[in-house]
Amino acid sequence: MYRIKDALRALKNRWVISILLLIQFTYGLSTITGSSNIFLNLYDMNFNSLLDLKSTYVVVPAKGSASAHTLSKEQVDKVYSQLEQHPDVISLGTYAEEILLLDTSSNPDRRLMDQLTRSSMTSGLNEPFITGIMIDEQYNELLNGQFAAGTGFTSQDFRKNSQGQMPILVGSFFKSYYSLGDLINHKYKIVGFLPNKYLVYSNTSNVYLKLDKAFIMPMPTDRFDSNDAISSRLQQTTILTLKPNANVDELNNIFSSNQVNLTLKNLGASVHENIEQNMYLETFQTILGLAFVLFSVTGIVVTTIVSLMIRKREFGIKLALGERPLGILGQITIENILIGVIGFGLSLIHFQWKYKELLQISKEINMLSPLDFKLDGSILFIIFIIFSFIIVVSSFIIYLYIRKQDIKSLIGGME
Repeated sequence: MYRIKDALRALKNRWVISILLLIQFTYGLSTITGSSNIFLNLYDMNFNSLLDLKSTYVVVPAKGSASAHTLSKEQVDKVYSQLEQHPDVISLGTYAEEILLLDTSSNPDRRLMDQLTRSSMTSGLNEPFITGIMIDEQYNELLNGQFAAGTGFTSQDFRKNSQGQMPILVGSFFKSYYSLGDLINHKYKIVGFLPNKYLVYSNTSNVYLKLDKAFIMPMPTDRFDSNDAISSRLQQTTILTLKPNANVDELNNIFSSNQVNLTLKNLGASVHENIEQNMYLETFQTILGLAFVLFSVTGIVVTTIVSLMIRKREFGIKLALGERPLGILGQITIENILIGVIGFGLSLIHFQWKYKELLQISKEINMLSPLDFKLDGSILFIIFIIFSFIIVVSSFIIYLYIRKQDIKSLIGGME
């Protein structure tokens, strides 16, 4: 305890330098927190897709084409038929974006409703709801039974209309509130839980649906057979799995030969393009973060050595009375840790203030993107590791300096 009191007294005596170090920690760790979020999101995009990035292709508008337009059912059926018969196509499926409004009477748990109620800023709704997708039977084959628990869907589930009871897969978040077999809204029966990965939510977007708070359900027959829905799904939400070295140009010719301005784009290429763009944009912030680490180590070492020079006699007497160099190092390290801990806390406050709206949006829309900012355990762990690295490296350099000092020169110095 006395060491902490000595450290606080020493920091007070060199308060100007202490404040400068505090500012450096605050802004530096705040910058690294932002960069850590981006790099962690890029990692998730690269490794946590529920669909295989290499073999999965999405249908998108061809370059220079206008926005989606209505196609006849005959056109759509012909394109799908030719795609399915092509030898390079393993499977083909479609999906539709969907929002499920929660009936508060079916589950009065206030915590659940609060968690799923978004502000009007992000959703335009003031009711609790879940975001998800409806999939056809072919898309279900693409998932290949990747569930954290449960049985998934059967062929019969895709023969039901929207008026009856429907099976549903939900994310891991709902395990705290529901069990297998429970009903949501007295209608949707939970048959499985999804892994903590992501899915494509829009073929033309670089934002993806995180599955921890999402749902997947079979597409009802009355939605599947709608002419408008069929045309829209071909142009916006069709996904294919292709064999290795598939002839993509030949598949694209199927679209052009049917006067449909669409093309195939590899999901992995799309994700990696997004990653590369953000890696390039984040280069400056990365350099800034590395500079902070370097300046922090340098700043702590320089200010500590200056403090040692000012307090030569104090430390010389301690060494003469039997104090070991490691004891002196411990005293100095405690002083630097106190500054660092306060700076660590202020950096988190600064980060939350600076990215307040972005943090709120990320929390509510539950989408994976490079700017999906959060302050969870993984981010705090990264910041703690960087903070510890700065303290350990600077302390080691200071220890080497202290070992070179002799008692006589220290006692003879000024106080």
